Amino acid sequence: MQPVQLFCWHFMAYPYLDKDFDKSGHSGWVTVPNKLWDNNKARGLYQEYIDQLALADQLGFDGMVLNEHHQNIYGLMPSPNLIASALTQCTSRGKIVVLGNLLPLHMNPMRVAEEYAMLDQMSNGRLIAGFAPGGGRETFNYDVPSANTREKFWEAADLIVRSWTDDGPFTHEGRYYPLRYVNLWPKPLQKPFPPVWIPGSRSPATMIEVAKRGYCYFLSSRSHGGETHRAQQEFAKVLEDHGDKYHPFRFGILMSVYVADTDQQAREECEEGVWYFLKNCLKGHLRKEGRQLTYGPGVPYIPTAAWREYMKGYKPGRKLLGDVENWEELEASQSIIVGSPETVANRIRALIERAKVGNLLIQFQFGNMQDHLARKNMKLFAEKVAPLLRHESEKQFTKEFAGIDIGQSAQAVQ
Repeated sequence: MQPVQLFCWHFMAYPYLDKDFDKSGHSGWVTVPNKLWDNNKARGLYQEYIDQLALADQLGFDGMVLNEHHQNIYGLMPSPNLIASALTQCTSRGKIVVLGNLLPLHMNPMRVAEEYAMLDQMSNGRLIAGFAPGGGRETFNYDVPSANTREKFWEAADLIVRSWTDDGPFTHEGRYYPLRYVNLWPKPLQKPFPPVWIPGSRSPATMIEVAKRGYCYFLSSRSHGGETHRAQQEFAKVLEDHGDKYHPFRFGILMSVYVADTDQQAREECEEGVWYFLKNCLKGHLRKEGRQLTYGPGVPYIPTAAWREYMKGYKPGRKLLGDVENWEELEASQSIIVGSPETVANRIRALIERAKVGNLLIQFQFGNMQDHLARKNMKLFAEKVAPLLRHESEKQFTKEFAGIDIGQSAQAVQ
């Protein structure tokens, strides 16, 4: 069985906020004034970030990860497909993971189907297609009624995949997308269609829909205590209930990592960028302050069933990630792994062993972190940490999942 797959996830945060933004700004989402954008400073920023992702490909990472967000400083990718298009021209081997397009925000899902098909052709079959419903912030931004967001999402996702596999033209008589002619040109290169990944926050309904369709489930969480292991067990049970078998490459997680020669050096080099990201970029997202500005009255963020599951593990006084007050609290949250190659490898290896996860989507650049530090981090990880993780995970997966042919799953990363 193949080893753990290591991806470089770049959020493309805006790094030029004033030092007093945390005190003066209400939120980093929705209402953050766009007059704060500084063209003089930001000229060339996208190229810097694209070059970092191209470096990940050169260093042997298994792929590069992008995602869609709107009206915020957290992620400057209202169109991740544009960045993915650039990556098709400056990378050659790694998967291009768009995780994903927010389908309810698109007027016609066929536009997403067409652009993904183009990206798969342009990348020579390296696309991993992510579909996401979008959180409360996104639907609120675009005035999308949240009551029917999930129904609309799954109709769009199913139509996109059908357009990739069925011969056209055909008619789609959907509730939200009635289309007289569906006739996709071009078709994607990968057959029967590119791997599909779906993010979720432990919602039982999402896990069921993902399992029914044979897709990969990505846990949208930045904390990796017991919740990650519980999510893996829950998804494995759902797969079993639907006549399928769990293997590590049906499950993925996000983690934040910084590596230097020593634990102390790693903290010193990344701390400014980490706190910028937590206090500014997460304000209005994973911070209590500003959240009232990102969710309109009566706008549900997650389904009731998922909220009940979340509350089962909730502890009174528990802080959101962006509300931690010191480094010790941050490390206790298991939201970021910082240290020497040995420290980082041991902590990630323990997580893989416990959660049996095969797709690690890793953030190496934080907030206003300087380019040379992000590159140094990625290079040291690729040289000193990745080989150990791949070696140990291959032994673990071969032992624990013997007899499961991941090649039979259309969504396994090859």
